[in-house]
Amino acid sequence: MKSKTERHQNTYHSWSLFVRRTGFKLFLVIAFIIVLLISYKLGTSLANLLVLTQWVTTIGVLTVPAGILFIYNLVRSKKNNRKVSLKDEHAWPVIEPSIEDVRKAVRAYSEKLPKGVYRTILVREDNSINFEQLAPIMKGIPSRKFYMSKETYDIFNEDEKEIAITIDTVQKAVDLYVKENKQYPKLQYDPLNRVNYYQLMQAHCLNFTPEIELYITDYDGLVTHIRPKKNSTGD
Repeated sequence: MKSKTERHQNTYHSWSLFVRRTGFKLFLVIAFIIVLLISYKLGTSLANLLVLTQWVTTIGVLTVPAGILFIYNLVRSKKNNRKVSLKDEHAWPVIEPSIEDVRKAVRAYSEKLPKGVYRTILVREDNSINFEQLAPIMKGIPSRKFYMSKETYDIFNEDEKEIAITIDTVQKAVDLYVKENKQYPKLQYDPLNRVNYYQLMQAHCLNFTPEIELYITDYDGLVTHIRPKKNSTGD
């Protein structure tokens, strides 16, 4: 599980990912514009100095294709490098790890991350874990999917995918409720500290009733699907 501070400090990763995805495309656009400007400037200068329209036209016709060919070669080189990278990523053998093996690999991976970057970078949009990044640690790619809660870091098997998604939704609702009401959405004398979905819906923090029960822990108000053995909240 992670603290609220971690859950709200992924700005560094978001920006770095944006730069990686858009940087090369932006470079190509700038390079193309520069080629056009150089061609125009060269043609204009020669026209003013030599007054040779035919030669200027010829130089302009040759310069623009040369620039376009240069940009094309850059794009092709980038694609080839990406193909090689993808081949390397998929060269790992298929393995059959246990969920505990996955947990250990995720912990080992997170320990090497730079400050301000969290293990949520391993989680895809559908909450599945991106094992291509974990392959060097696990020495392979699992044959089946595993899922992780982006809010609590809990890891689940493929048949428990909906639990990960529900935890993320309810955790955000609980955080919002606490921010607005300064208390947890639970019944006062509930020994299990179950999340009270009715309170969340009345406060417009949640718009549906989950099919599973979730519980509020004493770990910075995080929720869990694991039924506690005793009261775990000291407020």
